[in-house]
Amino acid sequence: MNDDDELSPLAAGAASLPPTLGEGCLLRFDPAELTEEMGADFSELPADAD
Repeated sequence: MNDDDELSPLAAGAASLPPTLGEGCLLRFDPAELTEEMGADFSELPADAD
């Protein structure tokens, strides 16, 4: 490994965005893909009436 690899910000980070739905001003994270590990807690919401 050389110094360029060690100092690369892309090599150091492992964060990524969850999948999204919609586009433009309606762009939002897909709630079905969000987890408690990501900081999402939907336990108090009513169940969907599909």
